[in-house]
Amino acid sequence: MEIFPKLWPYLQPHRTKIGVSIVLGFIIAALWGANLTVAFPIVKLLLEDTSLHEYVDQTIATATAEKDELIAEQTVIAGKLAALEAESIAKNDEKVVDLQQSLAKKQNALAGFESTIYRYNYLKLHLMPFIPKDSFETFKWLVILLILATAVKAVLMYIQDVLIGNVAESAIMGLRKDMLDRTLDLDYQSLSHEGPSGLMSRFTYDAEQLSQGITLLGGRMIREPLKCIACMVLAIYFNWRLTLLSLIFIPLLGLFLSRVGWMLKRASRRMMESMSQIYKVLEETFDGIKVVVGYNNGNHHRKLFAKQYDAYFGKAMKVVRIDAAAKPLLELLGIIAMFAALVPGAYLVMSGKTDIWGIQLTKNVMDGAELGLIYALLAGLLDPCRRLSGIFPRLKKSAAALDRIFGLMNQKSLIVDSPEPINLGRHSKSIEFRDVSFCYHHKNPNSQRGMVLEHVDLKVNFGEVVAIVGQNGCGKSTLVNLLPRYYDPEAGDVFIDGHPMKDVSLDELRSQVGIVTQDTVLFDGTLMDNIRYGNESATRAEVEEAARRAHVMPIVQSLPQGFDTMLGGKGKDLSGGQRQRVALARVILRNPAILILDEATSAADPESESLLHQALKEFVKGRTTFLISHMISQSLLDFVTRIVVMENGKVVASGSHQQLLETCPLYHRLYHSPSRQLGVVSKAA
Repeated sequence: MEIFPKLWPYLQPHRTKIGVSIVLGFIIAALWGANLTVAFPIVKLLLEDTSLHEYVDQTIATATAEKDELIAEQTVIAGKLAALEAESIAKNDEKVVDLQQSLAKKQNALAGFESTIYRYNYLKLHLMPFIPKDSFETFKWLVILLILATAVKAVLMYIQDVLIGNVAESAIMGLRKDMLDRTLDLDYQSLSHEGPSGLMSRFTYDAEQLSQGITLLGGRMIREPLKCIACMVLAIYFNWRLTLLSLIFIPLLGLFLSRVGWMLKRASRRMMESMSQIYKVLEETFDGIKVVVGYNNGNHHRKLFAKQYDAYFGKAMKVVRIDAAAKPLLELLGIIAMFAALVPGAYLVMSGKTDIWGIQLTKNVMDGAELGLIYALLAGLLDPCRRLSGIFPRLKKSAAALDRIFGLMNQKSLIVDSPEPINLGRHSKSIEFRDVSFCYHHKNPNSQRGMVLEHVDLKVNFGEVVAIVGQNGCGKSTLVNLLPRYYDPEAGDVFIDGHPMKDVSLDELRSQVGIVTQDTVLFDGTLMDNIRYGNESATRAEVEEAARRAHVMPIVQSLPQGFDTMLGGKGKDLSGGQRQRVALARVILRNPAILILDEATSAADPESESLLHQALKEFVKGRTTFLISHMISQSLLDFVTRIVVMENGKVVASGSHQQLLETCPLYHRLYHSPSRQLGVVSKAA
């Protein structure tokens, strides 16, 4: 039940269906208990060879005789008390007290017999006329009623399961939508810590576990406890003293369930975390399948998968062992509780007594049929308990899944939007990095790296095209990633047009930034959709113009359906250079004030790269551009206004190409390297 409060916002819109399910649960429980009470007349008919009419008449006659006898005994006791009172015997005298207690017992017994006579006379007048006097006819109709009641119960269970199935799927749909909303509101660094595998695990495996929990909670967890209650109420009604002997085991049962539940939840959480690692291995394997096949290194990934699956298997088996131990132990406790009532009851039937060691357990001497009824009701109580023992572990898995899901949904973004953002307007003056320092934070402290950026000071005027160069890992990409606020600096600040970037709303800031990265990201959609991703309100003519400027039209002409051709996941049907041209068309359509080109032409061939540089030469006008490239070519130098050199997270030089060749040894060495590489940018840069 611990999952219910957190899920209520998603269940509340479906409260009518939940209410109907609860009502159906009550009806099912009532039918369950009613079916079990058939044990009494069947025992009477088959084992005691007594018709129900004879049984009712005998019961009335016996109760009447007992009543008359008790009245006579009461008269005698009352006479004795009157005689003692006439002798002025004190009221606290032992004889008087004994007689008064005896009279009170007789009065209680008399009330019981009067109740029995009233009930059975009521049955005789209102029910017995409809019951056949022939024993077999009675048995036949009992069987027919039992079958009909079971059929009705089955139909109601079907309706209840369908209703709750609808509620579960609807609630999980809403939860997944909210989870996606919350995930997209998180900062890039937090999402990187989780990784695609951890996120996908929550959206798929964890959400499915939770869906099963909701189905159980709204179905079996309603009707099975109600069936227990129905049997318990009926058992208490027929003999509350014997039933209480069974109920003394409930605290022990609750303690056992609490301990097992804690163990199951912890083990289930660890199992789900292990499943995330399996997703991670599969994701890396399939994303890098070209390298895996090319290096013929499938065995490496098989070993990784086997290693993670062995870890998962061990944790899953712990859940299985706890579950396997819980079920028989719960059933054993139920059997002990049942026989705690049946054994004394059997003794009372066989001995013809109403008490054991002076403790009264029945009002009247029980017969086999009454004991059989108690047994049927307690057995009927045991069956739902056995079913609940199977449901309980699955609910704990659902609770663990819910904790993982809400752990993600309740996570706070490290990038906080300004509560009172300024109206920046379109960027038109300068961008300044003022004493900026930054380091990446890792979940594992042992993997924590040092500062990636240290006291960086850099001012870029509007309209400049700044090329940032340096060796791998020097912080080039990290520096430009501060602009769309993928991260916030540890120290210092970034200013846009003189305003601290943190004072600008994220929506306004990111609407002015356009990014083309080395790892070009295209989505599963048409070519038109992928270009329009930069500006969803753009017309077809605007898309075509952006495609023309980015030299995408030759690609369009080669596709079977032109702009309306589906590109497949990640644009797998295009080459790397073609994907980069599509990405450039996307950013041209966006028309950003701040342009970030991170190895934007790295996958293009020399001819295509030259064409793209020509397109960029025109496009960079009227915007501030940051360009990271592994090679400074002449076509780039035609529109780059300044080059910034970085080393070990610091800006070590800034100037024109010719100035840096003369004054910066690092730039001179990088520019004149055999391949003229200036540090291929990695994600860690």
